[in-house]
Amino acid sequence: MRLLSAVLFACVAHAATVQILDKDGQVREVNTSLKALRVDARSIPLTQILSVHSAEPASAGETARIQKALPLLVAADQKTSDRVQRDAATADLVAIGLPVLTPLLLTYKDTDQHEPRPLYRLFERIIPSHADGLDRSLSLIRLTNGESIRGKVQSFDEAGLNWANIRRLAVKQKSITRQVSVHSLMHCTRIEWFDTGIGLAEGSKIDSRAHGFTRLSWETDGWATDPNGLQKPGPNYKTNLVDGQPFGALVGRVGAGEMFLLGKMALKQGLAAGRLLLAINDNAHWQNNLGSYHVRLTATDAYDLGDPQ
Repeated sequence: MRLLSAVLFACVAHAATVQILDKDGQVREVNTSLKALRVDARSIPLTQILSVHSAEPASAGETARIQKALPLLVAADQKTSDRVQRDAATADLVAIGLPVLTPLLLTYKDTDQHEPRPLYRLFERIIPSHADGLDRSLSLIRLTNGESIRGKVQSFDEAGLNWANIRRLAVKQKSITRQVSVHSLMHCTRIEWFDTGIGLAEGSKIDSRAHGFTRLSWETDGWATDPNGLQKPGPNYKTNLVDGQPFGALVGRVGAGEMFLLGKMALKQGLAAGRLLLAINDNAHWQNNLGSYHVRLTATDAYDLGDPQ
């Protein structure tokens, strides 16, 4: 009996929880005894891996999604009020990841690309500059020591994990800490949400602490605020709220879900599974925003899916 218990304990001790994004767009958690991945001639222990992003060619289903989402994002990019269409297209393209790079580059026109513009920002959300390279066919492997490598992942089919069907693999982390800046112009709810790179799962908790000062109307102090947002209406306005939250407040969202208030300090649990996003709340008149909030985030029992962007 003691021997059986020891064997069971050893199995549990070596098991890791991974999140799999399949090429059909389905996300699932798997407890696996897989110990390492082979990338080119290198064997990398699973304990050293944050996430793996496959650059294998897009499946027929992924190709159809790319062909649908890119034109929607281009059109929405010219009309920033169409947030639902724009955000849904962006989220799908970020999820597919590396196979989007070439069609995305072909979409760009030789014009004055600038921020804030979600279409322009999409490229680095998929592949940060420090991990980019000439060969777009190489997968991206992000390690716990901060290293990002590109290479060919050797196929594997073990304990319900089949590399041929996987678009992204991430290893659950006990704790993830980020210190980020959320800018009132680039990361305004009307333009684009800041991608923390943190993937929440069932049981994840987040601790958010923020400070800073933003101006939503340049010299008019009645439209200036800290991360809690305006507590009374600014000049010539009847409410301090927009979309149910204070103007200028630091807000969060999981995937394309409903926004929630974070403010100066927030402890959250029981949130939906998905990618954690941050923004500064504002209406369609965002062009006169100045300032940013510095945010320290800690997430437990979560996934490190990518660099904060």
